[in-house]
Amino acid sequence: MLTNSQVEKLAPKMGIPLEFCGFKDLLPKKIKANKYYMVNLEDGEGDDGERNQGSHWVGFQCRTTNNGHKGCVYFDSYGKGPPKIISKLIKENFGLSPWHPTKDVQSLVNEACGWYQLAWAHFINDKRFATSSLKNDTEEFLSPFEDLNHSLDYHKNEWILKHFFLSKDNPKEVPLPKELIGTIDNEEIETGEENEHK
Repeated sequence: MLTNSQVEKLAPKMGIPLEFCGFKDLLPKKIKANKYYMVNLEDGEGDDGERNQGSHWVGFQCRTTNNGHKGCVYFDSYGKGPPKIISKLIKENFGLSPWHPTKDVQSLVNEACGWYQLAWAHFINDKRFATSSLKNDTEEFLSPFEDLNHSLDYHKNEWILKHFFLSKDNPKEVPLPKELIGTIDNEEIETGEENEHK
């Protein structure tokens, strides 16, 4: 799983306006528009007082436009809704409830949640793709991925995800460590075709 320091290094390279990356109980009381918040669903400390290692990355962003339109989206790669602490925070700061997609794009057999978060945050903040609607941008981001509530083709989703992290200098070079995603051969990325996995 990605660490917060890895996220903090990658975010500016991807054009992500990262404002916060950490445990959910450490979220600031005031959240800013047009900034991305990446949240680990664990609290900073467990019931035993020991520091938690983290469990699952989710994220949210609220956008305000020049004409005053406001929108907030919460994204969990498992398609789950926001925990109460995040819903309450968004309601207090922006007066609305966040929309969230229900499409499950992440397999339970990997720890790619942080990579999905970075890919989503990059897409919704890239001027080439962003519109005035975070909801529409999120739906557009998710459109090529299979919904694992209805499909078993997580290999396709991982193959698509890897393409968000292609090197600009060498598009065949994918800097994701194999153990993080682990199911797609480099040959598949080069040819754009899936090999049979045995």
